[in-house]
Amino acid sequence: MTHPFSSLFIHLLLLFIISKIVLAEELTSQSYPVQMTTTSIGDGFWAGLFVKEDLLLGLQFTNHSINFTRYENYEHSISQQSQVVLIFNRWNPLKETALFFQSGIAHRKQYEDTVFRRDHYQGDTLVAYGRFGNIKVVWPEWAANLGVGWHWCSDQGFSGGFGYGLLVSERPKMTTNSSDWTVTEAEDKYFQEQQEKTRDKINQLAFWPLYSASFGWTF
Repeated sequence: MTHPFSSLFIHLLLLFIISKIVLAEELTSQSYPVQMTTTSIGDGFWAGLFVKEDLLLGLQFTNHSINFTRYENYEHSISQQSQVVLIFNRWNPLKETALFFQSGIAHRKQYEDTVFRRDHYQGDTLVAYGRFGNIKVVWPEWAANLGVGWHWCSDQGFSGGFGYGLLVSERPKMTTNSSDWTVTEAEDKYFQEQQEKTRDKINQLAFWPLYSASFGWTF
């Protein structure tokens, strides 16, 4: 689903591009202190301001959700949701290159909910996938951000880049639910095993990757 901020940003971006083409301005990259950029990984955008030649302050919004199913003895119905607002700064240590280092603070709403189901039959007919448990992982609202990337800007104002970073926080919390009284011994054992697997990786999930690939306009 397209976020309304993304739609507004696209219209503003087109307006700036058209105005630049019509005016045919001859400017260098140092003439562009303000940056507006879409984020191609996830649904979102970021905007920033160069407060110094080698330092940019910015605000980024991304909203990413996905639902999928995988099979491992039983059906796993997985729902992932991540909404992140990030305040960041980018420092360019080498003015002759587009390499940057990034740090910031993020506020997010992020969770992963896994529902376990088994086939439910009436006689020989499959009528439903019976739910016998779920595991939900919820990340802390606040996280620190560290990253590195590469950014470029043409003399005409077109810009783009890519980067990789981490959201670092306390470890997420796990909750479980298994209220179906028809759960078999085999299903209960499988559910307990999945809980142990999730607990084993909880500490690793405190470090969440944040990718960036973008294209936009600087003016």
